[in-house]
Amino acid sequence: MNATLSSLTPVSDRAICKPPISSFISHSRWYCLLFILLGWTSVSCQRGNNEQHTEVMSYSVDTILIDAKDRILDIGGYMNVSDLDNDGKSFFLYNHHDHFIDEINLDTKEFVKAFPLEAEGPNGVGQYVFGLQCLEDNLLFLKTGPSSAVIDNNGRVVQKVNWLTAKDSVGDAFGEVPPRMEVVVDTKDWLVMGTNLDFLKSTAFLGVLSVEENLVKNIDVDTEKSFSNYFLKFENNFRPPWVFLRADENYAYLSHEYSNEIFLFHSKGELVKVVHYEPKLTPARAKAPEILTSTREKVRRESRKLMEQVRFEAPVWDKVNRRYFRLSAKRIFEDGPEDEILPIKRTHIFLSVFDAEFNLVSEIELKELFAEQFKYFAKDGKLWVCQNFSDELGFLVFEF
Repeated sequence: MNATLSSLTPVSDRAICKPPISSFISHSRWYCLLFILLGWTSVSCQRGNNEQHTEVMSYSVDTILIDAKDRILDIGGYMNVSDLDNDGKSFFLYNHHDHFIDEINLDTKEFVKAFPLEAEGPNGVGQYVFGLQCLEDNLLFLKTGPSSAVIDNNGRVVQKVNWLTAKDSVGDAFGEVPPRMEVVVDTKDWLVMGTNLDFLKSTAFLGVLSVEENLVKNIDVDTEKSFSNYFLKFENNFRPPWVFLRADENYAYLSHEYSNEIFLFHSKGELVKVVHYEPKLTPARAKAPEILTSTREKVRRESRKLMEQVRFEAPVWDKVNRRYFRLSAKRIFEDGPEDEILPIKRTHIFLSVFDAEFNLVSEIELKELFAEQFKYFAKDGKLWVCQNFSDELGFLVFEF
């Protein structure tokens, strides 16, 4: 999809730095007055040309702090192992400190309960949890290894998911390594999708697993060669682009961090379309590295160059206003030798807003955000972004 866009232009900006905890508890509101030009925007996409009217918009930001009630929530490296339930009320967060699942009520802004996971036995889910997805009927899908599991809200396993025992259509084994990311797309027929990377061929596949039939179908998703251009390698180590996989009531969404195309799939694995758009605040795609295979130092330098250009996150669906949110980022590193690991000086975070047909409506820099790779989702028509406020769980909530 190609589009000519009207972007939100800030008239005055008030950046939110880390205020004291007392200001978070009061849930004070910062207002950023932002306006866009009135007019007609001509939008061109795969399905034809549409004219859209962009209205005057502004956004406000609420800062919300969760009352943990003496529970030590895991908001370090595991903050992304979390999800919002289908009712938009409870936020579930994995706690690797004690192998529990914590439930947070976002309406009352407080910790509700925690229930334990078993590592072994009939209800065993393994010792490590890498992903969490809320399903219907109060079920949770846990991406673990080597197999994954669907559990109820008491931690009991109701369905195992094992890719390694599955066969493809000609009877060959799936492989020796499970997918890096998995999502359940159908709980009636128990269909699961997973991202697979072929390191030798430097390409990516989407796997669709029928748990009951123990069959897997692989779909090539690198038809435009956007994945293979970013497979970096030094010695026997690979640095492929991070591939995102999400699912909701509309589609399953596959994307990766260095290029903005989004693959839309039906739950059975049929490709609906590939979304393209032309942002103005970031490149549509990071310039491919000059070298893909080299020394550790040179590969590190190429990785830094990529992150300085753009890094895309996955889209999320706002079912209240029938639109999509997507964050992207540019990192600015401190000055120093190119072959060394340099600290990040600043990360610029951008929001792209799409309509229900994935036409790009507007984009803007969210100056209240200082880091990407935090869990974000749409709730009550607003964008919620997880934050670590002095080791306490909180959210920045953007209303547009």
